[in-house]
Amino acid sequence: MKLSLNFGAMIDGLSVFLIGVSMVFVVLLILIALIKLTGYIVAIIEGKKSTKQEVAVTIVEEMATTETIVDVTAELELVAVITAVIAASLETTTDKLQVRSLRQINRHRA
Repeated sequence: MKLSLNFGAMIDGLSVFLIGVSMVFVVLLILIALIKLTGYIVAIIEGKKSTKQEVAVTIVEEMATTETIVDVTAELELVAVITAVIAASLETTTDKLQVRSLRQINRHRA
């Protein structure tokens, strides 16, 4: 058996290998960049949502006295409980529900 080394074919194979490996790493770096960009966009959107809630709570606290703050807190707790019960009966989460208004119905009939 005669062993012959063909350096031209070996160099061609090595260059194909290096191109393939480098392409894999380039694609992985692009995926990492896209995932980080998506996380950044989600963080911005979540930040806007929490800012709106913080502003609403701040306005309520500034306008109310201590007595009305207790009433507002009790009303907010009542809204939270009612929302949780409705979400449980609909078998969903509370973030998919929006409470627009609550009013009491008088059931005293003559």
